[in-house]
Amino acid sequence: MPEPRRVPSGAAPRSETLVFETDWLASRPVFYNVRTGRSSQVVDDVIDLADLEFDPEGLNDYLDFGFSVFGRTAVRDVRMLRFSSRLYSGPAGLRVEELDDPAYEWLDRSSRVDEVVELAEASVNEAAAEIPGEVVVPTSGGFDSRFINVLLHDRARVRAYTYGVSDDPARSAEAVKAAELCRRLGLSWELVPLGDFHRYFDEWDRLFGVSSHAHGMYHIEFYRHIASRISRGRLLLSGASGEWFSGDDPEVRTIETLRGPEDLLEVFRYGRMCADSRQSWFRSERLGLQRLLAEQPRIRTEMLPRVFTVVRLRTTLLSYLQTVPESLGFVPRAPFLDIGLAMRMLTLPGDLRYERRWQREFFAAHGVDLEAASLPVDHRNFLNARAMRRVPLRPLDVGLLRELVRPDYVRWVNRTVGPLGLPHEVVSRLAWQRGFRNAVKQLRRMGLSDRRAQAYGAYLTLRPLESLLRRRDAVRRGDGIP
Repeated sequence: MPEPRRVPSGAAPRSETLVFETDWLASRPVFYNVRTGRSSQVVDDVIDLADLEFDPEGLNDYLDFGFSVFGRTAVRDVRMLRFSSRLYSGPAGLRVEELDDPAYEWLDRSSRVDEVVELAEASVNEAAAEIPGEVVVPTSGGFDSRFINVLLHDRARVRAYTYGVSDDPARSAEAVKAAELCRRLGLSWELVPLGDFHRYFDEWDRLFGVSSHAHGMYHIEFYRHIASRISRGRLLLSGASGEWFSGDDPEVRTIETLRGPEDLLEVFRYGRMCADSRQSWFRSERLGLQRLLAEQPRIRTEMLPRVFTVVRLRTTLLSYLQTVPESLGFVPRAPFLDIGLAMRMLTLPGDLRYERRWQREFFAAHGVDLEAASLPVDHRNFLNARAMRRVPLRPLDVGLLRELVRPDYVRWVNRTVGPLGLPHEVVSRLAWQRGFRNAVKQLRRMGLSDRRAQAYGAYLTLRPLESLLRRRDAVRRGDGIP
């Protein structure tokens, strides 16, 4: 098995071929099989189904995070290429070259707002000039998509699209803000209805396999709607990861000093869209978390390196923001992923980053300070609940998954995402009703949580594993891949 080793840049033997190179974030994951020598940006391409075995460390990390992290996957011998790395293929097999981390060069720098805005404006408009025709901007009315829309020079080409997450999508905070933003800027805008994305499990599985849970399916539905409306040009400008780079991220400050793997898991895990490795039959030592602390000790107490480490850990998941539209014929561009722009935003003075003050002042100067407008918005998010009603989830296969996790856990997931989980949804809805908020808070202090949302995250994490096991069994029976 080729272990990563550093060699001088450009010193690869002539007999070797460079097959992949990752950027400073590894924003497009690369997978490779250290035994077979196969490599691809699609994990299924490198999995040997006939000889499938699971990696305890990779599997349990996948369960706890909801996606592959720390260079490992749930499958034995299948790895992910680290950020700022090169993968070579030669007579001796695969070789990984790890380059120096370019992000750490920025840690002692300080940036100015004017240079951030100038660089962002140039990046956005250079991307817009790549392809003639319409420019699609997914627009939530939030800071990142708003920033892109304001910076664009040729607004006549812009087509802004929004989906709402509340029961009445038109009243959703995203839709109300986006509509007002586009009215002020004179942009074309349309609200896209969502709720049928559970129909796209197979399409998600083809794109991401067991590298990530299936929560991003709503983007497949979203971009399918947009694709049917775009006649000329398919350029898409995405605000991917802007929220972490441009403001003071409270998530990374949850624990002031990271002392061990459990602290890292608490800070770096992305919400509740995951399963529970305590239900796994496999035992692991959290080697990835331990190695991260050993290799990057500054993340223990420093917030700046924590931020880009968080984004790097989540790129296996966040890559869907570009991969999904690309699979549907769009040409995605994400200006905030450029290291020059991202690190300049991260190194702005702390008082300007706090609550994204620098952007608020920019928006006020351009007449789009929506926060000052007191718009009547609905902040409730029931998109997943709506999807479960419209396209109910089929039960997971307990018999298949018992190879990996406890059967009672799978049965609990099946019950709770089904009709028996509705009482949990009712409690979640009551939390938004003024007369019930204190009662719900008291119930939660007593240990009552929204177990339906928890089970939904587990379902979306376990389903790719079920699909992998099903395809393995089909190959071993000689049935081919279903």
